[in-house]
Amino acid sequence: MHGHLSYQVLARKWRPQTFDAVVGQDAITRTLRNALASGRIAHAYLFAGPRGIGKTTTARLLARALLCRERRGPEACGACGVCRESAAGTLMDVIEIDGASNRGIEEIRTLRENVKYAPARGRYKVYIIDEVHQLTDFAFNALLKTLEEPPPHVVFVLATTDPRDIPPTVLSRVQRFDFRPIAPDLLAASLERILKEEGVPFEPGALPVIVRAAEGSLRDALSLLDTAIAYGNGTLEAAPVAQLLGATAPEAVRAFAAALIAHDTGAALEAVDHSAREGEDLQAFVRDVIDVLRRALVLKAAPTAKLADLTHQEGNELRKLGEAASLDEMLYVLRAFLEADAAMRESPHPRVELEIATVRATRRPVPQALEEVLKRVDEVGTLLRQQGVAPGMPAPPPAQASLLPEAPVPPRVTPEPRRPPVPPPAPAARPAPAAQPAPSRAQAPPPAGPELDTGWARVVDEVTKKKPVLGAVLTQARPGGVSDRELTIVLTGNHFHREMLADPANRELLVQAVRRWVPGADRVRVQPAGEGAGDLAEHPAVRAAIAEFQGEVVAVRPRLPEGEGQ
Repeated sequence: MHGHLSYQVLARKWRPQTFDAVVGQDAITRTLRNALASGRIAHAYLFAGPRGIGKTTTARLLARALLCRERRGPEACGACGVCRESAAGTLMDVIEIDGASNRGIEEIRTLRENVKYAPARGRYKVYIIDEVHQLTDFAFNALLKTLEEPPPHVVFVLATTDPRDIPPTVLSRVQRFDFRPIAPDLLAASLERILKEEGVPFEPGALPVIVRAAEGSLRDALSLLDTAIAYGNGTLEAAPVAQLLGATAPEAVRAFAAALIAHDTGAALEAVDHSAREGEDLQAFVRDVIDVLRRALVLKAAPTAKLADLTHQEGNELRKLGEAASLDEMLYVLRAFLEADAAMRESPHPRVELEIATVRATRRPVPQALEEVLKRVDEVGTLLRQQGVAPGMPAPPPAQASLLPEAPVPPRVTPEPRRPPVPPPAPAARPAPAAQPAPSRAQAPPPAGPELDTGWARVVDEVTKKKPVLGAVLTQARPGGVSDRELTIVLTGNHFHREMLADPANRELLVQAVRRWVPGADRVRVQPAGEGAGDLAEHPAVRAAIAEFQGEVVAVRPRLPEGEGQ
């Protein structure tokens, strides 16, 4: 500050001097101006709303207008003695009390004593009580007495960031105005106007970063602007501002979201690494990502929706982002990051949680229309049956192949010994399956289908509680079948996931949970996806389907007879 004693912080220098200059509270300023013009003044007002959006400023403007003796319309004349004194802050008839610092009853007692005296200079005495919700109960009761029977020349303006803490007895005696956070477009426009007036060179890209950090508060935006101008040595550039605020520039967040939607695991993980190296706040990064995804989701679900906090251009960019994925996929990705946000708060390794969410999101299930896949496989099968299967080819097994692009897929049951369907659909085309002896089983038949899925869900749940990272790996796996007391799980994850499951301690944890929840299983075998499909992958019907969908065989299970398990 030395040498620049004349420098006045922007928030003070640009404090509005007229109702017109108050940013973003048009409904309120219009109502107050009408009241002033018509002389219908309430004796107590409550201004509620978050910090830095014009409550105290509006209260002072109202006080100044009420006191001005020369006023003809809604605005104070600004020239008379009273106006000059109130501009200088030396007027005795405007009394500002800070509810937060002087919570004591003394101030209010004094106020009650002095209320009855007529104003010294102006037409009114105006009491502005800031953060009124912090007054003690005694002080509130004393204030209430005054509010019940105020002298005609007194006007109260109570301001609060937390109207819920104000007793209903007080609320019923005031005219309430709710101040809203200022919309981003409006904030950005105000900052731009001020920067131009101040003659500060700026990059337009720096403004959204400040606006986002200010969260709808003009005062916060101006304080941040001050800091950023000092940091940039008199200029405002996007990259240094983002760095200063520990924020990720909006472009980077959008690029990350685009990589997630585009299944680009590499690019997305690189962005996380870059964020961490730059020392950005990963928790804030995740919140920004959630914000972008949420808006893209809303715009996708309701394309005509007008989001108040988006500029027109941002809206179009987010619509484009959402075009690349289905609604279900957007929900899946958003859910992954909401979970990561919660997990990161608890976890000793927040970055790992973020990376797990990133991998989950980029390797999400793609909603291929499964019926469509199966219908085409059936068509090929029917064709083959009509032609008679080529010699040397295995007969089409009574199996249903789920062919999906590589991604975490809903659980399916993997290779179990095939049992003859009941009744066999086309005996002529199928050799009797007697040639395939079923392994002898001492125990009860193993769980299949829904029970196995439920058991597995419980296993994942239990493991997640004990060891979240391992639980996250298991979400990349599906239960196969139980054969000979051994549960096969099919892992779609990468080598990192395989190593996690190879670790003896992790293995032990998993086996314990499996014994508890999967009946008939006391060992676990991990099988990477795509193996174990055996001769099936060579089957012409399956080959045709794989070619059609660029898929891979991830699971094989017996097909239920028509009408069952629908």
